[in-house]
Amino acid sequence: MKIGFIGLGNMGASLAKAVLQARPSDEILLANRSQAKVDAFIADFGGQASSNEEIFAEADVIFLGVKPAQFSDLLSQYQTILEKRESLLLISMAAGLTLEKLASLIPSQHRIIRMMPNTPASIGQGVISYALSPNCRAEDSELFCQLLSKAGLLVELGEGLIDAATGLAGCGPAFVYLFIEALADAGVQTGLPRETALKMASQTVVGAGQLVLESQQHPGVLKDQVCSPGGSTIAGVASLEAHAFRGTVMEAVKKAYKRTKKLGK
Repeated sequence: MKIGFIGLGNMGASLAKAVLQARPSDEILLANRSQAKVDAFIADFGGQASSNEEIFAEADVIFLGVKPAQFSDLLSQYQTILEKRESLLLISMAAGLTLEKLASLIPSQHRIIRMMPNTPASIGQGVISYALSPNCRAEDSELFCQLLSKAGLLVELGEGLIDAATGLAGCGPAFVYLFIEALADAGVQTGLPRETALKMASQTVVGAGQLVLESQQHPGVLKDQVCSPGGSTIAGVASLEAHAFRGTVMEAVKKAYKRTKKLGK
């Protein structure tokens, strides 16, 4: 089996790293506008240098790591090859582009998986939501999960929920990074060295998230366990609530969701 990657940006490269942990290096074909980026990736992680044309002609599974606005031009350029080939599995990570839209750009025999990963996939701690086109085979989901088993949590959704997952998990890391930075800044403001404050803030977020997952307790219950009557934590929580912390986070996710919907039009 040949697996192709067209586009080795931050997300494409992260997924290629994960796939290389599951499949032999000589099965992975890599193409990018910058050949230097391909060469550097291969030197660090493996894979085979290729071209867009070769990938469309030879790969059985193709990850398309290009921006939504570039999809139509890319696929139209290789229509002749796609028309001649038997059914391929094409995997899109373009925000907002629906399965219906993607299907309109390629011959009907090809299957499509629409996915939305996030950047922690680069260290095996990502969240990847995905939806399958109606003509996908029973084994396509199994293959997809096998290829990305080292990338993180895989969540199959109805396609109507992919944009919502994008707003939450796809964009969410940026919101979390802002929170980590703010925690660290507060630590510096109250006297901690910058490096120490950043390590403490980062581990606090990692540990809190892991506790939610492993304890399976509601975050509100875990929050209450930290808030002693009249104590320091409840004073901080009251300040966050006074400044609409939860409402602000919800609004950020909603804004990201609405923007994702627009990107697909």
